[in-house]
Amino acid sequence: MSLERVIIGCKNLVRTGWMQRGVPPSIGETVSQHSWEAAVLAYYLASKLKEKGVKINPERASVIALFHDVAESLLGDLPKWASERIEEKEEIELEAIKELGLDVELFIEYKEMKSLEGKIAKLCDRLSTYMQAKRYAKLGYDVSEIIKTYEKEIENLMKDEKLSLIINEINNLIKNING
Repeated sequence: MSLERVIIGCKNLVRTGWMQRGVPPSIGETVSQHSWEAAVLAYYLASKLKEKGVKINPERASVIALFHDVAESLLGDLPKWASERIEEKEEIELEAIKELGLDVELFIEYKEMKSLEGKIAKLCDRLSTYMQAKRYAKLGYDVSEIIKTYEKEIENLMKDEKLSLIINEINNLIKNING
């Protein structure tokens, strides 16, 4: 598959969860928009950790977040309901990443949170979705289920000793969400 098809696939693929909750495709967040926001958040938050003396590579955290959903350019954005029920989903995603000719280690680092950079990428994936849900809620869409789910996931990730060092930065990001 060409790089162009990967890029176009992610740019044009509106995330399924939003459409299932009534967000029209014309304003629906795409996979590339989500990945870009997660990558920017990962760089920012990893930099904040680094300022606090934590050994972390903000660039790597950002790249992991940028590519965390790239397999969706081949597979599509499966609804959470389906993703939770497909036993070999991770293996299928790995095959898609290999087919695309990309580094599977980035995906593994993200999925397994094998490093602090992987944990930051996972946190920022969740944080990006949560922030977008809050934006849609301000527009009147019922995304309360997504807000509750991702709020709990963020809270669980923040139990990590090092990630807990940036709780104030995360709270400020959430407080300043624009609609």
